[in-house]
Amino acid sequence: MSYVRVMVNEGPLTSAEVMRLFNKNSKPLFEQHKKDKTLKSYSVVQVSDHKGLLIMEFDNKSKMNKFLKTMAAHRNQVAAETGMQWWIYHGPVKASG
Repeated sequence: MSYVRVMVNEGPLTSAEVMRLFNKNSKPLFEQHKKDKTLKSYSVVQVSDHKGLLIMEFDNKSKMNKFLKTMAAHRNQVAAETGMQWWIYHGPVKASG
């Protein structure tokens, strides 16, 4: 059963500024986690000029927890530097039918 984690972010920076920072600082970390098979997939969605979503999919809960432990310091650093806030939702994805 896979797990999905959705981060809703809001902050004073515009979406263009956030994407520049994401591509420079965060994307290499996400790509490394994909290469290591900790992270199955991710996508970034712009909701409005100061809000966005980061959707991440994991094969199982243990891989999600491993990812979270390694990314916590980076997330806290980004929050401190940019003034962004996050709301996080996660849970299992069950097959229907």
